[in-house]
Amino acid sequence: MLGISSFLVLGVSSLVGGAGLLTPFLAGLGVAAVTGGGSAFLLRNRRPSPVAPPRGAPAEMPAGTRVLVEKVVKDSRRQQRRVQHLERRARGGAVTPILRRAETLLLRVEALMGSAALQSRRASDADVMMLEGMAERYLPELVDALEDTAGFLTPTTTESAREQALANLHSIDQQLAVLGGRLDRLEDDVVSGVTRSLDVHSEFLRARFSEDSADPLLES
Repeated sequence: MLGISSFLVLGVSSLVGGAGLLTPFLAGLGVAAVTGGGSAFLLRNRRPSPVAPPRGAPAEMPAGTRVLVEKVVKDSRRQQRRVQHLERRARGGAVTPILRRAETLLLRVEALMGSAALQSRRASDADVMMLEGMAERYLPELVDALEDTAGFLTPTTTESAREQALANLHSIDQQLAVLGGRLDRLEDDVVSGVTRSLDVHSEFLRARFSEDSADPLLES
């Protein structure tokens, strides 16, 4: 707005004052361009950038599923950053391998939500809802427990408290293994679905081109 005002004021002055004011007129035009462009840049940067669905999202993805995919990806990445921060604080020890296992599960959830097989389903689909629960509830709760437990694995902690903390770590690890097993089955289902589609497509191509090769018109 300031740039446009400068442009108008100096423009009117140049028209009234004649050619002698042509230079200020051009200067006003420069101020308008620079100021206006800078304002547009600042306003553009003030807009929150939405989390886009993973690459390869099918165009026919249901609207409810698209919203859910964006939410799960956003939550998963936030939890990944949190786990990485905890890993830097832990600096080895018994907690680090379990934190890395939790991070791997979060990456797998995001990868599955990025597959066309899942994105073509409705938001009410059982597998889609299961992935949502992992990213928004199950894994974050286990990461909470990891963070709380890590504070009792210091040399100053009493022996009984340390033993209980180690038992908690074992329980968290087992629960992560349960979630990992469920992801294993879902990944197998998705890959099997792709394999079945490829088999059907391969059989179609084989039959189609076998018929063409047997056509006497093509042979001639």
